[in-house]
Amino acid sequence: MATLSDKTQKIPLYARRTLGEKVNAAIDFLRQNWRVALRFSIYLLLPLSLLHSVGLFAFVRSITSDYYNSTDMGILASSLISLLSMCLIYTLILTLFQYYQGSDDGDLSMLTFRDVKGQMWHNFKRILIVMIPIVVLLIPLLLLVIASLILPIISMLILAGCSILAFILMMVPIHYTLEDVTIGNAFSRSFGHARESWAKLFGLMLALLLVVGIIQSATAIPMLIFVFATDNLSPSGAMNGVLKMVFDIILYLFLIIQTFFGYLSMALVITTLVYHYGSNAREQDDLAIASDIENFENL
Repeated sequence: MATLSDKTQKIPLYARRTLGEKVNAAIDFLRQNWRVALRFSIYLLLPLSLLHSVGLFAFVRSITSDYYNSTDMGILASSLISLLSMCLIYTLILTLFQYYQGSDDGDLSMLTFRDVKGQMWHNFKRILIVMIPIVVLLIPLLLLVIASLILPIISMLILAGCSILAFILMMVPIHYTLEDVTIGNAFSRSFGHARESWAKLFGLMLALLLVVGIIQSATAIPMLIFVFATDNLSPSGAMNGVLKMVFDIILYLFLIIQTFFGYLSMALVITTLVYHYGSNAREQDDLAIASDIENFENL
């Protein structure tokens, strides 16, 4: 009979990896710990996806019907919940990594939410604080991308540059949480690592965008088919109250599924970025900071 250590081989964080090896390491990490990751995701992210879907529901219904006119409020609510969800996804993944690195064999199957809630709350506060300057920096990037749409000749270059900067900023919470550094040092280390390996980050960015696009498409296409079919098979005003209620319930369930799987796809992205961080730390820092994550209880 295979022992637990035979089934679960601990994946080292600080190791030089190619682009494909980083993605494979992230998938292996989530596959090894899928039960605890899914359980904690249901605790943290499913309730948030229920709220997030309310804003998306108002937005979609405002497009398919004249009855709802709360598009702006729906977008605002969805944006705020998206920010909160990103903080929780970072918190979940980075907390699991801390316990994973601190374990002897990488087995997290016996980990309970009660065991990690204190460390999760500590990490969530740090990530929420560091997200404030990140959002401030992302706003002009978003405006620059919108402005570049009127200049199609250079819009692709601007979009690529802004995307790389966005991914660099996504590395900041990882440095800030896994290392005992200030916010300023977390930014400088993120940009320092990117300066030495910007080509690798660009390749990783393209790979992750492709993966997220596939996951989002797989969950969005059934909903779009349902909305399109309902809109064409039922002319405006043809549905009675019961049919409209059934339509709204099914649409809301589709949005919950899409939102929750969108959160899970972002968990894969952040897990891959953690292994990208570990590869950079191994190459550029020569494991000088490895003790910080292994002794996270003292942070």
